[in-house]
Amino acid sequence: MARPFLNDEAKRAFTGAVEAVEAGSSAELVVAVRDHSGSYLHAALLGGVLVAVATLVVLLFSPWPFDLVWFVVDPLLLGLLAGFLTSRSPVLCRLLTRRAERRRRVEIAARSLFVEKRVHGTTGRTGLLLYISILEREAELVVDLGVETLAGTEAWRRAVAEIQEAVRRGEDGIAVAGKVQGLAALLSPVLARQAGDVDELANEVCE
Repeated sequence: MARPFLNDEAKRAFTGAVEAVEAGSSAELVVAVRDHSGSYLHAALLGGVLVAVATLVVLLFSPWPFDLVWFVVDPLLLGLLAGFLTSRSPVLCRLLTRRAERRRRVEIAARSLFVEKRVHGTTGRTGLLLYISILEREAELVVDLGVETLAGTEAWRRAVAEIQEAVRRGEDGIAVAGKVQGLAALLSPVLARQAGDVDELANEVCE
């Protein structure tokens, strides 16, 4: 059985990555992990409808005779069961949702949380929020004004893309945290830590 993305060891790894980033720079990094970023009722409905239609087709073209009542009962029952199972399956929810839609949901949730957690309220406007959504297997890194110049560089885009690809591949939290720690080398030269810098935001994973 695959390990959960955010077990105790992974939480410690993310906290260590945040501390490494903040030890060498004035950046304030927050890591948030969510099970999902919105309702996937549409996926459950689509899964149920597809199974119901498939069941009806089987009944219609089957070489064996069925009473008329089963043409109503079987598609309905199997459709409801399929809808329920789809709603409980992250894999099916992903398969039945366009990637662009999954990305849009994650981006909206990440930017909302950025404001909700006041990551934009640090003294030097150097806050960063790494938002990871497990069902969608998507990650979004939202940065404040003080980090925008660095965020426009090719090296930063590559580093962020590596984190996002690791999440999309389904790597565990420990592996992703290792890639997050790599941001420290990019932030240190641009946002040098000052003697009076204080830790303004929590280092622990926000769940």
